[in-house]
Amino acid sequence: MTNKKKIAASIGAVGMAAVIALGGTFAWQSINQQALNEAMDTVNPGGRLHDDFNGRNKDVYVENFTEDGTAIFARVRLDEYMEIGQGAGSEGDDNQADPVVADTDLTDKTTWVTRLPGENDTFGVYWDWNMGGQTVYMPTFNMNKDSLKADINGTYDGTSPDDDLHYDDYQEYAVGDTVTGDEVYDADTNDIDEESPVEGTNITTIPDQEHEAALTGTATVITMQEWIEDYDMAPGAYWVWDTDGWAYWAQPIESGETTGLLLDEIIHSNPPSDSWYYGINVVGQFVTADDIGFLNGTGFYDEEAGTLPTAAAELLLEAITGTDIPNTTVTVTAAVADKEGVPVDDASVTWSVSGQAEDDTSINASTGLLTVSPSEAADTVLTVTATYTADGLPYTDTYTVTVTAADAP
Repeated sequence: MTNKKKIAASIGAVGMAAVIALGGTFAWQSINQQALNEAMDTVNPGGRLHDDFNGRNKDVYVENFTEDGTAIFARVRLDEYMEIGQGAGSEGDDNQADPVVADTDLTDKTTWVTRLPGENDTFGVYWDWNMGGQTVYMPTFNMNKDSLKADINGTYDGTSPDDDLHYDDYQEYAVGDTVTGDEVYDADTNDIDEESPVEGTNITTIPDQEHEAALTGTATVITMQEWIEDYDMAPGAYWVWDTDGWAYWAQPIESGETTGLLLDEIIHSNPPSDSWYYGINVVGQFVTADDIGFLNGTGFYDEEAGTLPTAAAELLLEAITGTDIPNTTVTVTAAVADKEGVPVDDASVTWSVSGQAEDDTSINASTGLLTVSPSEAADTVLTVTATYTADGLPYTDTYTVTVTAADAP
């Protein structure tokens, strides 16, 4: 067994991990938009990333298309790229444009910049985003769990790249509208996303199925710090936007349901005077409650598919999935009072930690979230310090935390 060091909670086991990682790239050159899809060879538990775009209204949300009652959990990341100059958006020799952010590359999306909460000084100079809300959507006809394709409604070229009728393939729906189409299901036992699936071998198509437009869920978008401080760390119908750029839907997505909107609208508030290209790469990952993946490096813990959940995100995942992740975190709180013993509700507390601590043992200075390294020696005593001001006078309190050991399955 593997020895884990931690300071709270017992350790629970999970099964094999299942995750999908997919990206839809949505790019503008002048007013041109292209929609592309990227995929990784991983298992899809039943999520479909939607992007509906008509040139301004841009709805990003997740649908659980399963019919077997399986709930899924989702996180989504938004990466940006922009370049300005002659030939912007071209991959040929005519492209003399410079990227807005140094060392980023149009053709290498791993270099694109993940939008972080509160950070819009770079691309926000040109673009305003509206986030959260609700829309009317058409449930996906792509029921194939092997398929990692995003469900895209609306492209710049529309039905023909040679005319000026841009986005004429965008469909706006009202609740109750119906569409008849072919539903596609997986027909094999592997998890491969075949580029050219064979009917009867890889897929089964059921023609002339009627789908009815419905409302998505509704959402607000909050930061991780807001979730910790203002939302009592509770599940709910909101996107929790973490400091690393991953936004987590903070409750299960049940069969046949969708999240609310993460992104609702983009507004070109300050166009450059030269040719330009702007892209948003939307990356989604989906897991089931028993397949988060922390034990075997898959799911949300697949470092090839994305960054690992932060310590705060692990607390969120525990809260919404009911899974006991062998994390090494605890939230430290302080009851602040003045010299008369009267509680001070608006005291600003700054935390620090010291002791025989490993380099990656730390405490969030504003939230009091203490993270202890798994390699921290058992029985290590950490000194946690809270500093604050009351009645204009500085105060300091200290706490001690003892690291304990537990065995992971």
